[in-house]
Amino acid sequence: MDNDYNLPHLLEITRGEIFLKKKYNNLTIRDTLIPGFIFLILYVIWALLVIYKNPFIHSFDQTTIHLLSNNNPTNVAIATKLTVIGNTSTLTIATIILFIGLLIAKRFAYAFFSAGLMICANGYNWITKHAVERHRPLVHHLVFADGYSFPSGHSVGSATFFGILIVLTILLVKNKSWRTILIIIWSIFPLFIGYTRIFCHVHYPSDVIGGWLEGTTFVLLGFSVLYHLYLKKNK
Repeated sequence: MDNDYNLPHLLEITRGEIFLKKKYNNLTIRDTLIPGFIFLILYVIWALLVIYKNPFIHSFDQTTIHLLSNNNPTNVAIATKLTVIGNTSTLTIATIILFIGLLIAKRFAYAFFSAGLMICANGYNWITKHAVERHRPLVHHLVFADGYSFPSGHSVGSATFFGILIVLTILLVKNKSWRTILIIIWSIFPLFIGYTRIFCHVHYPSDVIGGWLEGTTFVLLGFSVLYHLYLKKNK
């Protein structure tokens, strides 16, 4: 009979284990392993389409470039300025500041999660670029860019960094309104940075999509590691 009284509690534990979710700061935090693998598969498929020069990629690139490109002086000025936000040096400095800030706040798990994720994402991107060896568009570049083209380093870096900020916002900001506003802001940055890489003629649109998929994959899989190693064990 004693077991019958404990049945609701046991069922609650079972549901929590099945769906891998946990209450954290009044939010239901879920494991992102499955979404991470879904994005990984999408990234691999996209990369293979680029590597084997699938006609769909060529058509996608040409259509998107035609829609986005123009010579409007205002657009050129804005794009060439905004694209600097995604520079490796800019994101490296931002990551160091974030890392130090989290250490000062004694959020050690979040600090090493942020720094480790940026190192892994950018390191893997460097390897991928040299493995694929896709050359940049053979047109006049509006900003300086060297090295190979796929995936876009700016897109990978910005998707990863601002993805980290979204994760930290969800975990640390308790006010729902501020949390929503910040998540929207962080989500916009990678989109604008990716747009500037196409507009400035230094990347094909497929490079940018590949970068977004790669960065998002790292954030989702990285959060899954954080979830299992830290969040699941701590309130």
